[in-house]
Amino acid sequence: MVKIEIVADVKQKMKEDNKHVADILKGKKKINEAEKTIVISPEIFSKIFSPQKINLLLEIKHSEPKNIYQIAKELGRSYEAVYRDIKLLEGFGILRVSTEERKKYPSMQPVKIPIFA
Repeated sequence: MVKIEIVADVKQKMKEDNKHVADILKGKKKINEAEKTIVISPEIFSKIFSPQKINLLLEIKHSEPKNIYQIAKELGRSYEAVYRDIKLLEGFGILRVSTEERKKYPSMQPVKIPIFA
């Protein structure tokens, strides 16, 4: 699971996280669950989750498995633009891409955004 945490002050969050890690290493705290956490500012969040990328994620989540070409055609976007967005989202762990017979099929990974929960 990928957890996306949106914070106003990324530097302050880093300080808090460093203290948390130090406490874990000293044995003062225990790790409950392993998950990938991405900490970003609201400005970066709006760039990562542009309307085009949200439409892309919705198409992947709510349709039968499609390859990147089929998704691009469905969304009326170029293959290159959709491929670039998929690689970015894959890099954040939001999507996983599998290859079958030279075709790439993206799929959603579980994502949790606590600020909206």
